[in-house]
Amino acid sequence: MFNNKKQVSIPTTNTNNISGMMIDDDLAVNRVRPPKQSMLTGFAGFKSQLPKIQHEFSPEPEAYTILRESRRDAIKKSFLHGWTGYKTHAMGHDELNPLSNTTKDSLGGWGATMIDSLSTLAVMELTDEFISVLPRINRIKLKVDKDINVFETIIRYLGGMLTAYELSDRKHDMLVSKPEKIMIELLEAFNTPSGFPHPVWNIARNSSVQQETLIAEVATIQLELMMLSQHTGDVIYGQKAQEITDFLDSMGYEHGLYIQGLYPTTLNTHQGRFKDAVSTFGGMGDSAFEYFLKEYLLMDGSEPQYGRMYTQSIKSMKRYMLRQVPEYDLLLLPPYDTQHMTHKNTMDHLTCFVPGMLAMGSITFNEPEDMEIAKGLLETCVYMYRTTETGLSPESWSLSKTVPYNPVTFNKTKSDLETLRNWWYDDETVNPLIQKKMEKKLEAEEEEKEYEPVYVKKEEVVLTNYSNDFELPTVRKRPESLVLDDKRYLLRPETVESLFIMYRITGDQKYQEYGWEIYKSIEKWCKTNSGYASIRNVDQTPVEEEKSKNQIDSMESFLFAETFKYLYLLFSPPDLISLDKFIFNTGGHPFTRRSWNWESILKKYSP
Repeated sequence: MFNNKKQVSIPTTNTNNISGMMIDDDLAVNRVRPPKQSMLTGFAGFKSQLPKIQHEFSPEPEAYTILRESRRDAIKKSFLHGWTGYKTHAMGHDELNPLSNTTKDSLGGWGATMIDSLSTLAVMELTDEFISVLPRINRIKLKVDKDINVFETIIRYLGGMLTAYELSDRKHDMLVSKPEKIMIELLEAFNTPSGFPHPVWNIARNSSVQQETLIAEVATIQLELMMLSQHTGDVIYGQKAQEITDFLDSMGYEHGLYIQGLYPTTLNTHQGRFKDAVSTFGGMGDSAFEYFLKEYLLMDGSEPQYGRMYTQSIKSMKRYMLRQVPEYDLLLLPPYDTQHMTHKNTMDHLTCFVPGMLAMGSITFNEPEDMEIAKGLLETCVYMYRTTETGLSPESWSLSKTVPYNPVTFNKTKSDLETLRNWWYDDETVNPLIQKKMEKKLEAEEEEKEYEPVYVKKEEVVLTNYSNDFELPTVRKRPESLVLDDKRYLLRPETVESLFIMYRITGDQKYQEYGWEIYKSIEKWCKTNSGYASIRNVDQTPVEEEKSKNQIDSMESFLFAETFKYLYLLFSPPDLISLDKFIFNTGGHPFTRRSWNWESILKKYSP
C-alpha cells in the first residue's frame, strides 16, 4: 500500500531534509523545511482550554507601524543606556547607584540586575548581551554569610533564569541547574510547622532569626517552584509550593482570617496564623492574589482550587474594599481592617498591578464587571502620573472623600444621576426601561412587515482602531481631598504592566498613549549619565542643571526586568509574548504556557 515510499539517507549538509525519514519520491527534491518558530511567540503546540485573553488585532496601516516601531526602538535604546551603565560600573553586583556610579548588594550579591535583565535581553533579541551574561552565572558563589530574602530570590533569580532558559529555546542548561542549586540551599527555610518559609535565610549558617513573614512572600513563589519541578523532574519544589497553597486554603477564623478570601498581611511561620487583620492589595499583600489567578492559568484550569481562591478573594474585595470617587471615573483600593470592618484612605503604586490582574480574570471567568473595575482602577493609577508636575506617579496617595463602590452610580456626575431619576417625579414620563422595551417591539414589527428572510448574524469582528494622531482626554483637576503622601517615584512597573495587559486585551490605543507619556517622563526626569534614578518629589521640576537634586541614587533591578520590558511589549506586535502563550511572574518574567503534567506535584500529603 505504501510502496511508493522508501527509506532514504540524506546527507547532513542538505538542510531541507532530515536523515532517515520516510518521504515520497516526488517530494524528495526541493522540499523546504518550515521556519523554526521563535520561542518569543510561545509554544507552537499549546492550545488552551480556557477563553482567549488577547484582543484579535486587525492589520496595521503602514504609517502606524512606523510610529509604533519608532517608539519601541526608543524604549529599547533606553534599556540599553541603563544596561550599559550597569555593565560598566556594577556588573556582577546587585544594583548600580546611577548618580555616584557605586554599587549595592542587597539581594545576596549574586548580580540581581544581571539576572533580572536576562528575560528582557531575550525579549528584545539582544543575543550577544544575553550570551555575555552566562559565564558570570557559572561563577556565582551561593555560600554567603548574609541574610537572603527568600521571596525576592525566588521571583528574581529563579524566575529570571528559568524564563530565560525557556526563551532561549532551552539551549543553556546552567539556567536550570543554577536555580536548582539555589533552591537546594533554601529548602531548609521551608522546614517550619506551617510550611511557610522563613522570610530570610542565611545559607552559610543554615539558619534564620525571623519567624514573622508576609502573605505576599509565602503566596508568591508558586509559579517559580512549580516550573523548577517541571524543568528538573524533581517534584519536591512544586510540592513545597502546593503545601503552602493548601495551608492557606484551609485557614479560617481560628487562624485570624475574618473574611473569606481577604488574607491579612502578617503571618507567623511557626504558629501558622495571622498576626494582624489588615488585608491589602498593595505592598505586603499584592501578589498573593495575583498568583491564585496565575496558578490557575499555568495549569490551564485543570486545578480548580486556584480559580476558586482567586474568585473568592475578588468577590470579597469588591464587597468590602473597593471605593469610588464621586463625580470622577476613579476608583480607590485601600487597605481594609477585616476585624473592625474599616477602611483606610490610602493607596500605593504597588496596587496598580490590580487592573491587569482583574482584566485577565474578567476574561478567564466571564466577569464583565471586573473589566469595568479594572478600567476604573487603571484610570486612577494613570491619573496619579498625569496630574503631577513631572508626569510621574508618587509612591502613595490618599483620598478622604470616597464612597463604597456601586456599579450603578460609578462614573456618573450628580447631573447624570438626577437626569436618570427625573422620570420618577413626572407622571407623563415613561420608565426608561419600559420605553426601550416598547421601542424594540416597534422595531420588530417593522421588520416583520418587510417580509425579508431572516439570516443568522455572524459574530461581529471588533476592528482595531489605529491612529497616528491619537489625542488623550484632558486631565481633570485633582479632587480637593487627594493628597500625595509619599512623593517619591521609584521607577516602579505596576502601572505600565497594567497598561500593557489592558492594551493587549482591549486593543484600545489609549493605553499605548498613556504608556508613551509615562516613558517620556522617565526619560526626561530620571535619566542620568549611566542609568535612571528614582525621584524625590514628583511635584517638583527643577531646571536641567539642577535635575540631579531631585534624583535619588537608586536604580532597582525591576526597572530592567519589568518597567522597560512592559513598555517595550506595549509597542510590540501582539504575538510577541502573547498573553495567550505566556504567564508573567510577579517580577515580569514570562513563563511559557503549555500542557504540563502536574499529577505528581499535586499529590496530597500524608499526615
